Amino acid sequence: MTRKSAILVLSLTALFLSIGLMILNSPSEDPRKEYEEELIAMFKQIPDDIGEEAEGENRPDRPDLAAMQNFFSTMDPELKAVPAERLSAAWDATRELKKSTLKQGIPMLFWETAGSNMGGRTRAIMYDPNDASGNKVWAGAVTGGIWYNNDITNDQSDWMPVNDFLSNLSISCIVYDPNDPMTFYAGTGEAETARVIYRESSGVGMGILKSTDGGASWDLIPSSESFKYVTDIQIRDEDGTSVIYAGVASGVYKGITHNSQPSNGLFRSVDAGNSWTQVIPNIPGTDEPYAISDIKIQGDGRIYVGSMGNPDLEGGATIFYSDQGTAGTWTVYDEVKNQIENQTSHNIPGRVILVPSPSEDYIVYALFSVGNNEDFVRYRGRLIYRTVDSGETWDEVNIPDIQYATLSWHALCGAINPADPNHIFVGGLDAWSSSNAGNSWNQKSDWWWMYYGGDDRYVHADQHIHLYKPGSSEEMLMGTDGGIFYTSNATSFNPVFVEKNHNYGSLQFYTCAISPIAGDDRYIGGLQDNGTLYYQGDPLDINDMIDQGDGAGCFWDADEPEIFITSVYYNRYTVWDNGVPEDAGEESGTFICPADYDYKLNTLYANACGFQGQDANELLVIRNIPDNPWHMYVNLGTGLSTYYTHIKYSPHSPDGTTTLFVGSQTGQVFKVESAQASPAVTEITGPEFPEASVSCVAIGGSEDTLMVTFSNYGVNSVWQTYDGGDTWASIESNLPDMPIRWAIYHPHDAKQAMLATEIGTWTCNHLHLDDPQWIPNVEGMANVRVDMLQIREADNTVLAATHGRGLYTAEWVSNPWVSIGEQPELPVSAIYPNPVRDVLNIRLDEQINARVSLDIFDMQGRLVMREELDGMISDHIVNTGQLPAGSYVVRMHSGKRSYSESIIHQ
Repeated sequence: MTRKSAILVLSLTALFLSIGLMILNSPSEDPRKEYEEELIAMFKQIPDDIGEEAEGENRPDRPDLAAMQNFFSTMDPELKAVPAERLSAAWDATRELKKSTLKQGIPMLFWETAGSNMGGRTRAIMYDPNDASGNKVWAGAVTGGIWYNNDITNDQSDWMPVNDFLSNLSISCIVYDPNDPMTFYAGTGEAETARVIYRESSGVGMGILKSTDGGASWDLIPSSESFKYVTDIQIRDEDGTSVIYAGVASGVYKGITHNSQPSNGLFRSVDAGNSWTQVIPNIPGTDEPYAISDIKIQGDGRIYVGSMGNPDLEGGATIFYSDQGTAGTWTVYDEVKNQIENQTSHNIPGRVILVPSPSEDYIVYALFSVGNNEDFVRYRGRLIYRTVDSGETWDEVNIPDIQYATLSWHALCGAINPADPNHIFVGGLDAWSSSNAGNSWNQKSDWWWMYYGGDDRYVHADQHIHLYKPGSSEEMLMGTDGGIFYTSNATSFNPVFVEKNHNYGSLQFYTCAISPIAGDDRYIGGLQDNGTLYYQGDPLDINDMIDQGDGAGCFWDADEPEIFITSVYYNRYTVWDNGVPEDAGEESGTFICPADYDYKLNTLYANACGFQGQDANELLVIRNIPDNPWHMYVNLGTGLSTYYTHIKYSPHSPDGTTTLFVGSQTGQVFKVESAQASPAVTEITGPEFPEASVSCVAIGGSEDTLMVTFSNYGVNSVWQTYDGGDTWASIESNLPDMPIRWAIYHPHDAKQAMLATEIGTWTCNHLHLDDPQWIPNVEGMANVRVDMLQIREADNTVLAATHGRGLYTAEWVSNPWVSIGEQPELPVSAIYPNPVRDVLNIRLDEQINARVSLDIFDMQGRLVMREELDGMISDHIVNTGQLPAGSYVVRMHSGKRSYSESIIHQ
């Protein structure tokens, strides 16, 4: 490769691999120390300014830093990469075990959403072609799955999730078949955020999902399963045949390539996805096809394709067009790519976003992302070109502003007024519009208003899709990092933008805390893109944002409930006393920094060590909360050179003192006594603990009972001790290979525990057995990543922070049954048909002669139907005709017996 940045990527790849080889070929006296040295070598390759603010003033979030931290906490220590394909196997195992537990009638938790009128990152939007009103809209969240809204013009119309147990919840694009509008396709995997070094995608895909019933049910197309990132899908009517075109790319995990198979490229299918042919040319001088960023089909049938740089940073900024769509028929336009490469700086060709005119087939705009050769993490939207002769020639037009798309590898989009080819919208950080074909521009939206409760100009930062309603020049939707926004007067000089996120529960939380008062519906949570939110019983909205930036650790004082603490990344804390905020802490540590709060002594403890080892072994300690808090640094003397990954305050600390349990990035666990004064540190690491990142230390009824979890792939993830750490036993048992992010014991029975995992929550009721079995316990939630669990002991309410579906709560009742198969079950042999339209049949193996409660919940945890029966005969009929189309859970209870099953209503 000829470019400095591309050489650096290859150098880093070789470095990571060579480090691993050196470790394997050298004497192994201390594997943990060797692993630590390996991590240090990787961290040294991070650009020195990684902790600085991103380009553009006052950015609300840092998706790059969040993903970097997540990479190091989940990578397979042997591979130095995140083997996301293992999540598919974990999902299969979860699905089968979930079926088994339902059949056995094991009493399940039922999770209820806290509710949200704010949304998370959305790249996919589609108007429903089958809706007579024209107002039904489908959307895909990058970590939250597929949703629909029956009337996007109605502010009170709910978004409804579809099938919470899709094989993949990372949705990148969604389209319908013009020859069969009941057939939909959705691409998975977020390639846009897996383009550059030290950046991990929010979601690795598993190919293409297909629906043949207008979106009610979805299945994976098996032939596409190896497409790791599907960037776009378009369908063209070719003489009555619906031909699918799918853009496919590979992704980078900190220099390690995650390849789509059989290659990158533009894949064409003439048989509804049963087989595929790669049709785009190879990158010159290589045998690799271009990676695809965008596909557009004009009214005259011509196909336009834009490229993006592959993991070697080759092949970006190139445009293709063809009238046939087959191999060997493509015209290649790479003059802009050549122009970029010949610059002395900003010379890395990035992705191309195509913006065709709906009214004039010969007009297409192309937005180019360009990287800096001195800092290839950062790309701007630096160029816009336009063709007025169907791609034969292209001319440069003005860009709105150098700051309009400061993270163009992440956020870049546009749309043209269907009736006026000179009126174009483009988006990145904000939305800009030109009414004169790009000669001059005006800023139309302003994300900064999110901090003031929003106004007519507010559209969330980082815009990914602009979409006009078919047939309208005024109605337009915008998909952003904060969900979906709408305007009904797009041609106005001052369009009015309205947030359309009613119950669009796709928020990406990192942390959470719950009021200690029994029955109190107040929670706080830190999340990506939307600061820290304060839930007070009503669905979350922008007015509930009480802290800015990316929200990080938050804590509620257990004995002084008028006090809680929030934070922005890098240990910048705010102490709230009766609603009055006061700044505390100091910038230090890692992005989402491990911390915990001693509510008895009103002192907060946080990791102070940075990504590159600065302030190693130190804790940031904030004292005197809430009155005039002040901070200091305390060195624990643990001898580490990397940061602490977990800090846990022990509720069993002796009066007047603080005991902490501290976990490391290399798998070590330390008990810190008298942390408030002169810390006494004892290492309690299990001899068989993996060299991996400690994600949580859970504490049972005393400090003798501890559970330690690890968040990396490829390691033994769950360990338990009953003697304070003298001996440890693995209790991972039947858990799939997936990240375990948090753990809690039941406060009244330490034989019961709950885990937060990459695929929802899992529970076990018999930890004292030799081979304890875990079960997925996600009814009402989804197969979504869960980052944290907090339990309120006053009423056994668990609060779960999910990274893609918002906040959930469940009552965790102490379970009297010991193991799988021992719970009494209702004699249900079948619930059918599924999917159901109007009548649901419940078949029993035997008659029930006791009172039965039959409830149906929607996927947001709301009770939508209830029957109270004095008994049930062998066949029972439930009339469901009044239910809207969507996914539901049927739950039956009779005494201690129960049964649950998910259904789809059409």
